Amino acid sequence: MLVFLAPAVILFSVVVLLPIGSNAFYSFTNWTGFGNQFDLVGLDNFIRMVQDPDLQRAAGNTVVFTLVNTPVQICVGLGLALALQRPGRVSGGLRLVIILPIAISGVVLGFLGSLIFSPGTGLLSAASDVPGLGWLGQNWLGDPKLAMGAVIIMNVWQWSGLTMLIFIAGLVTQPAELHEAARIDGANAWQRFRNVTWPLLAPAVTINTVLSVIGGLKVFDIVYVLTSGGPAGSTETIVSRVALQATFGKYGYSSAANLTLTLAVIVVSFVLLRLLRRNELAS
Repeated sequence: MLVFLAPAVILFSVVVLLPIGSNAFYSFTNWTGFGNQFDLVGLDNFIRMVQDPDLQRAAGNTVVFTLVNTPVQICVGLGLALALQRPGRVSGGLRLVIILPIAISGVVLGFLGSLIFSPGTGLLSAASDVPGLGWLGQNWLGDPKLAMGAVIIMNVWQWSGLTMLIFIAGLVTQPAELHEAARIDGANAWQRFRNVTWPLLAPAVTINTVLSVIGGLKVFDIVYVLTSGGPAGSTETIVSRVALQATFGKYGYSSAANLTLTLAVIVVSFVLLRLLRRNELAS
C-alpha cells in the first residue's frame, strides 16, 4: 500500500507542501527575491502588513468583491440550472456554451473584458449609439465606481457555468415523488421551489458558496489583465498587491501577506462549511 501511495505523497510534498513551507520561512525574512542574502526579521513583515494602508485598501476591495460576486454568481448559476435542468439537444447545447468560459484562462477573459468595456472602442461603447442605450458608453474601466462591477461581471461570466453544473447535479438527484406530491397538494411553482427544491439543494449551495468565496478571496488574473488594480487602486486585490510587492524586491513582505491570506482562506472556508453544513441538517 505504501509503495502505491509514495508517488502521490512525493508529488504533493513537492508541489504543495514545499512551496508553502518555503513561503512561510521567507515571510520571516527580508529577502528581496534575488540572490541568497537575507536576514531573519521576525514579525516585522506582519507588523508592517497590518500598518500598510495600500494593503488594507486591497483587502477591503477583496472583501467587497467576494461579498458581491458570491451571491450574484450563485443566483445566476441557480437560474441557469433551473432553466436548463431538463435533458435535450437545446438545453445540452446551451449548457456547453455556458460552461466554455471555465476552460478559458482568466487572462483571456481579461482581454475579452477589455474588448467589451474599453471606452470608445469596446462593444458597449459601440452599443451606446443605439437610441436609448447611451448609458452604455460610460468609462467602465476608468471610473472607480464602475470598474469593480466590470470585474465582477467578467468573473461571474467565467464561473457561473460551474455553479450551474453543481446545481444541476443537485436538481437531477431530487426525488420526483416529492415534487409530484407537492403539486397534487396544490402548491404553485414558487411554493414547490421554496419548500421542496431549495431545501434539497442545500449541499449544492454549500459547495458553490465555499468555492465562490475561496475564488473571490484569491482573485487575481482577471483583475490584473482587465484593470491592473486601477483606477486609483479601486480594483486592486490582496493577491494583485502581493504580486506587485514581490516584483519590487519585497519578497519577504509579500510572503508574509501570502501566508496570512492562506490562513484566512482556511479559516473562512472552515467556518462557512460548519455553518452551511448545520443549515443542511436543519433543512
